[in-house]
Order: sequence, then C-alpha cells, then structure tokens
Amino acid sequence: MSINQKNLAKVLLEKKLIKEKLLKSLIGHSKTQDKSLEDVLFEREIISDDKLGEIIADQYGVPFVKVTEKTISEPLLRIIPYALASHQYVIPFESNGSEINVALSNPHNYELRNFIEKKTGQTVIPHYATKKEIKSSLKAYNRDINEKFNKLLKTALEDPTKIESLKDAAKILDTIIYFAYQNNASDIHIEPQKDFIVIRYRIDGILQTIAELPMEIADLLTTRIKVLANLRTDEHRSAQDGRFKIELENTEITMRVSIIPIYEGEKTVLRLLSSTIQELNLDSLGYSEGNLRIIHNNMLKTHGLILMTGPTGSGKTTTLYSMLKLLNSPEVNVSTIEDPIEYKLDGVNQIQVNAKTNITFAKGLRALLRQDPDIVMVGEIRDEETAGISINSALTGHIVLATLHTNDAASTLPRMLEMGVEAFLLSATVKMVISQRLVRTVCPKCKVAAKLKKEELKQLGIKFNLNADFEKILEEIAAKNPNLKDVLLGDDITLYKGKGCSKCSATGYKGRTSIAEVMEVSETLRALLLKNPSPKELEEAAIKEGMTSMFIDGIRKVLEGTTTLEEVLRVMRT
Repeated sequence: MSINQKNLAKVLLEKKLIKEKLLKSLIGHSKTQDKSLEDVLFEREIISDDKLGEIIADQYGVPFVKVTEKTISEPLLRIIPYALASHQYVIPFESNGSEINVALSNPHNYELRNFIEKKTGQTVIPHYATKKEIKSSLKAYNRDINEKFNKLLKTALEDPTKIESLKDAAKILDTIIYFAYQNNASDIHIEPQKDFIVIRYRIDGILQTIAELPMEIADLLTTRIKVLANLRTDEHRSAQDGRFKIELENTEITMRVSIIPIYEGEKTVLRLLSSTIQELNLDSLGYSEGNLRIIHNNMLKTHGLILMTGPTGSGKTTTLYSMLKLLNSPEVNVSTIEDPIEYKLDGVNQIQVNAKTNITFAKGLRALLRQDPDIVMVGEIRDEETAGISINSALTGHIVLATLHTNDAASTLPRMLEMGVEAFLLSATVKMVISQRLVRTVCPKCKVAAKLKKEELKQLGIKFNLNADFEKILEEIAAKNPNLKDVLLGDDITLYKGKGCSKCSATGYKGRTSIAEVMEVSETLRALLLKNPSPKELEEAAIKEGMTSMFIDGIRKVLEGTTTLEEVLRVMRT
C-alpha cells in the first residue's frame, strides 16, 4: 500500500513547501490521471527530489537513501532479476550477512520484502528511494556487458582492423540474443541514440528497455549482424533485410533481420523465430469452442477462401500455420507464398517473395497454381492482382488461406470489394473471415480475485477512450449466459489479476492468448454482399447470424480470469 495522500498534503502545507491552491490542483490532476500525489509532484519538479524524498520516507517510517551514491556488488544484483527490479523499483544495496538493506519506491510492499527474505535468509531493512534514483541505479545490472563493450572498444581504438574486435562483438551479440531467448522475447531492438545504444526486448507484446550501451560499439554490432545475415556491410543508407540461424539449448532459432537508416545511425530489429512449428496447435491458441467449431468445419471444405485479418503482431501467421499443420498430409499438395517465411513446415512447398528475382505475391501465386496445389497459403493480399488470383483459385477447386490488413472481420469483405473483386465472386468463394488480437494472460502463480465496482468500469472506459456502455454490454452477456447473471449485474463484479511475482517479473502477466471474432459467410451474408454493404451492416448481420464480436470474446476471457479488462481495452482501443 502507498502512503496516505492526505497526510502527505498536510505535511507539505505545514512545511510551506507548496501553495494550497496549487496543491489542490495537483491532487485533482492525480485523480484524473490515476496517479499518486507523490508521482505527480516528482513529475512537476515543484519540490526538489531529495527534500520530497525525505518527507515521503518519513511518511513510510523508513530511512531515506540516495542509492546512486552506493556501490552495489554483483552478488546483491543477482538476488532480484532485472525485469522484477525495473518493474517494482527495488534494488538491494548493502548486506552484512544477517541483514540486507533494500531501496524501494514502496517500502510497504511486504510481499516483495518477504520474497527477498525467503531468497536470502536475511532480514530486509527497507529504505525509501525515489523511482528516478532507483532507475539510475539499475544500470548496475548492465555492468558485465558494459565491461565487455569497454574492452572491445579499447581494442578497436588501438587497431580497428583487428578481427578480434568482431569476435568480441560476436560474444556480446550472442549474450544479447541468449538473454532475449531466456526471457521469451519475440524481438530485439537495437536503437542508436545521440550518445548511446538502447537495447529493448519485446516480451508478451510489450517493449522493455534492457540496457544502454556505449555508442562506439554500434558499428561493430551492426557489422556483425550484417555478416551473419549476408547483407552488405558497406551499405548504410538503404534498408536491408535478411536472416541467419543459431542454436540455443538444442533448439534451432531463426533470426529475422531488419536494418534501416535513421538520424543517429542504423536501427536493427531482430525477430526470434523457431524453425519448426511442432508445438503449434490450433486448439491451444485461445479460441472458444464455438469459434473452433466454425474454423474446423470450414477448413475441411474442398474449396473456398479463408481470410485471416488483424494488425501486425496479432498472431495471424501462427494461426494460419496451425491450420496448415492440420491440413497437411501425404495425399495433398500444400504450397505457400510468403514474405518472409517465418516457420519451416515439413511436407509444405514454401516460396519466399523476392523483388530482386521478380517473385511477387501475384507472380509467385501464378507459378504455384501451375503445379496443381490442393491447398495454398498467401502470406498477404496486398493488391488487386493478388486478390483476383486468390479468388479465382478458390473458385477452381483450391482451398486458399490468406491474410489481409483490416481492423475487424466485417471490414475485410468491403476491403476486397474496394480492391476490385466482383461482389458475386466474393460471395461465391469466401467461406470464413477470422479477426484476432493477442492479449497477455494473468500469471497463474500470483493470480488473485479482485472486486470491481460499476463506477470503476466507467472510469476504465474513459481512461482508454473507449466509447462503450459497459453496463449494456454486461446485460447483453448476462442475457445470453444466465449462469453469469448474478456475477455480471451485481454491484461488484469479480475479476482476476496478477499481483506480480518472480515468475512473471512482477508484471502480473505470463504468456499470451487470442481474442477473436470468426465470421462464417452464411447465405444471408452472401446475399447482403451483393448489395455493397458497409462494414457496420455486415457486422450487425453477422452478429444476428451468431458471430461473437471480438470485444465480447475478450470480456468473456476477463470473466473467466484468463486476462484482465485493462489488457482487453489496451488492444481494442482505437
């Protein structure tokens, strides 16, 4: 729990550190922004950090510490993982063997204190430190890697032509990649700033800053990556894409490389891809029983077009490959045209789009069709030509799976019409449209029930700029699910969240699942398509035909305790 805000305000007035009118304004601001008063005060810098820190420490009843003035040993850093320390703003700074001094932005975080005591067997002596101080001190976690960089830099300055510098860069790059793999990161961002390089990982869809490294190492790292990906090392003004493979813990990982020139140098993004999809299973991707039933029924048809839509990073490719895995057998010819090929699937003929060799989606698809495929996957329908070929393929006895970039299922068919596809052809070929997003799931280890009042639901809607009447939504769900009526329509609604623990790096989330809407193109929708309907008209008709909207699917997962309302609103807001 945090300190009493009224007591803090009273002390500030008594010490004449702030005017009453300004204080009232800041208190109002803290409420509307859902922030604590101390956070607002630190942001506005009305009172010096040290003076405000001492007052807050006194409110907590613990000593105040300027932790940046402490030299923190490596064994102390190993007690708390970096991700946990950066999320909870905590860092141990001294120990005598029986007692350990710990700086926290919230000294009343007894769960975290108990975690440290159990892990070390020492009594925690809590100290208060500002978030700014703790954040600066967290750079100590990068000490080892910084030492490697400094050693590498020294060698490079002495003789830049020495091959050893690239070998050292290779070791550091290996460390960055291995740490990303250990933390289940999907992407590594290496971003040059004015005076340093920022290393960020995308974990469960959220970017997290991992390290800040010397700017002098930038060229060495980029060159090493270019060498591995067979890219031009002398090209610095054009975007380059490539890939390379490495083996980590007996697993072959493909690193997809994208390098683009920016103002401060070259930014590199590495995407970690497993070279196989043996673990992918359509039934484990988070689809409801009803949606799974629709998907399986349409997959087993002998011909037709199945469209998958959603933004970048929403799991479209994973879902399509899960379908291909089920459809693939020795009796059928399965082929794909992709950009890029993200997974290798045994028994499937996969073509990589390559502008240099004039293999576009359209031309590659035409070539595939001359080899008599039974099932075709088109990585993305980007233009009228590709759309037309996909439609004609579905008409002539092929199962075609394809992705398209739209916000929801109902917008997908009008988008195809805008591309020049004739309405009667679209009506005759499209069997199903799937739209999805990925949401983080509540950590099972620290999952707890939490009561949420109706008024808090409305505040969440305001916070996420969502124009939705939550009470009406809940009433609709209750009408369709009578067993949930008491839960949904009471004064308090029981939801679930993660408190934060060592397993989830104190985020409260571990892993991701999908929220989706699956629109089966029924006879009613086929007839409507011929009238050039708007996305809203299509959505309303699809819901009447039984489609569950993505938002309702998300709400159901919230009520089941799979994810949180905040997470659903985060990915759904426009």
